[in-house]
Amino acid sequence: MTNRPSPWTRTRTGGALLAAAALVQAAAAWYVLAVRMPDDTERSRSYSVAATCPAGSPGTAVEECVRTVPFTVSGTVLRPKDHLATLDGAPSWSGTVRFGSPGPLLEDLKPGDRVDGTLWRGRVTRLERAGVAQASVDEPRDEAQIVAGLGTAAALLAVLAAVLGALLFTGRRTTFALARSLLCWTLFSCVVPAVLAFWAGLPWWTVSAAAVPTALVAAEAVRRLSAGKAQGEPQGFVAGRLPA
Repeated sequence: MTNRPSPWTRTRTGGALLAAAALVQAAAAWYVLAVRMPDDTERSRSYSVAATCPAGSPGTAVEECVRTVPFTVSGTVLRPKDHLATLDGAPSWSGTVRFGSPGPLLEDLKPGDRVDGTLWRGRVTRLERAGVAQASVDEPRDEAQIVAGLGTAAALLAVLAAVLGALLFTGRRTTFALARSLLCWTLFSCVVPAVLAFWAGLPWWTVSAAAVPTALVAAEAVRRLSAGKAQGEPQGFVAGRLPA
């Protein structure tokens, strides 16, 4: 007869996996909030205050000033996940520029077309032709609220994984439906404040200030609802439910 792992062994394994996931999410939260967001903020500020390069000055590979360079379009790529333009602007800059969408300019470009490109820190941040402009993915954007939402979500998911992992490790199993509801509400509690703060132009810290208490209230509501549905049924390990 094949020996199967005992329920206790399975719960300990699940708890260890969730603990590892919590560490990964915690590291992701640290990177987003402590590294990515300050770097994006610095780039956006530097780009917004960058002066125009002096006319006639020799260009270098990486410049802090903003330079307008005439380019010739060598070709474009328009696919669902790839929106590219290959440009020739030698000796200033030549290469491929990536965009987030096909419009409003990229989809109308053809080989041989002439465009004006904005060059900053060795990257083309914007193209313009006949009054129509389109920003590339390398153009710095002030999206601190969205980044804060991602970092806050990662931090809350780390806490959620740690709590669920501790419950499993100690033998107190929870239902998949409850875990899924907690996950969805945690993400919802971070996404909505981030989008609203971005649209309203609120400081990035308002995202975390709103997301954390919202996620905690939602988690308690989900737990109580789950406990209410389970009343009259066996609790704990056998039923696979978290006791209220």
